[in-house]
Amino acid sequence: MAIDAPLTYGQLSTWRSMETFATDRLMEVNVPATWDVRGLTADTVLGALGALARRHESLRTTYHVVDDQPVQRIHDQLPLRIEQVDHAVRDPADPAATLRALHQLPFPVLDDPGWHGRLVSVAGQPQFLALSLSHMVVDLWAIQELEQQFRAVVADPGAGSAPAPRSRELALAQRSDSWQSRRRRAETYWRRLLTDGPVRNLPAPPTGRAAERRIQATLRSHHLAVLVAQAAKAHSVSQQSVVMAATAVALAQFVDRDRIMMSLMSANRFDPEWQPLIGTLNQLVPLVCRVDPDSTLAQYLKRTHFNAMLAYRSGSYDVDRAEELAKEIGSPDGTRFTHDCWFNYISEPPREVPDDARSAGTAELSWDVPPRNAGHPFYARVHGDGQQWIGVTLRVDPDVLGADAVVRALRVIAETVRRSVTDPQARLGSLDDAGTVVPEPALFPGQGPAPAGR
Repeated sequence: MAIDAPLTYGQLSTWRSMETFATDRLMEVNVPATWDVRGLTADTVLGALGALARRHESLRTTYHVVDDQPVQRIHDQLPLRIEQVDHAVRDPADPAATLRALHQLPFPVLDDPGWHGRLVSVAGQPQFLALSLSHMVVDLWAIQELEQQFRAVVADPGAGSAPAPRSRELALAQRSDSWQSRRRRAETYWRRLLTDGPVRNLPAPPTGRAAERRIQATLRSHHLAVLVAQAAKAHSVSQQSVVMAATAVALAQFVDRDRIMMSLMSANRFDPEWQPLIGTLNQLVPLVCRVDPDSTLAQYLKRTHFNAMLAYRSGSYDVDRAEELAKEIGSPDGTRFTHDCWFNYISEPPREVPDDARSAGTAELSWDVPPRNAGHPFYARVHGDGQQWIGVTLRVDPDVLGADAVVRALRVIAETVRRSVTDPQARLGSLDDAGTVVPEPALFPGQGPAPAGR
């Protein structure tokens, strides 16, 4: 028996995003994972996965179109798609290669559960489980939670039998009277954004060019992690807000505009009832950063942080209704709303780090082979190991920012964070030179390598 239900707002946002992808680019929405299963038997691994699938509807759901509307179809059970492979000897590079191969396989949009895996053993002894799951099935939090639950079920098979929140229940709740005030709040938020305009930062990409043109650079710096933590503490804002505000400053310099519309990734896991849901709750929510040249850094950081909190309150919304509003209201400058500048904060940088940042050595700037070429023309991703460093990755369309401009933008981000600690009363207009300043090597390398092949 199968049950049809509407999509949750998170699923619907992912669905609409996937509609913009070419069929051969659908792997861009895959979420990869590798779990160490040494010491377990194959039966234990498969049994634990089966228990998780019985508990979580997202692992036995397919997606369909009924009456021109996407729906989720929840099945009583679906076969586990776990391929078992046995090697004679262990290859240290095999986990990465196996996961890469799985990740590169796009899932069909329709009539497919959107996840599969490969259990790799050596001489009959399981070594690791590689999984690839569509973003329709999980978000980043959910895949991490799944691994924890997998470990719990392995330790105690009864741990997988407790009731879990269900996506279909959330989908119905989001359309019910109980959510009316939330829907109204989100609509008010969108109306204000669209009315104030402009609603897009970047020019539309030229037509007829090759699709795979992204370039990507990463600044990795211990000193920046220290400064971000210090700025957040000094201004009573989140570390995420510090880096996001600095990113908007960098972007404002290149588009010559003081109203920057960032698309902030919202995890939408603030409601205790739905926080444990294994599914995708993520949505992009627009956030206006006003980079007023006469504002001080202190004023700007607090204002950006406050506006981010308001954005999060409206982060769960009906993306189709937002599209209707965009068409109904129109933009003052005649452009069509699009999420063209995406900011994603993956993990917390260290909260407690040594004050002497220079002890960790010189910062690094590297040019990366882009893991994805489709999607947003400007993408900023902040990540860290929670111990000693923070990484800021910019992935851009070269028609928006060339390689030299990417380096300058990363310098602006680093210098904005530094001055927010050393000179918080400085005006934003004084940062016009930040892209040409050569910071100390602990914060930013003096000369970054040119992107390979460009």
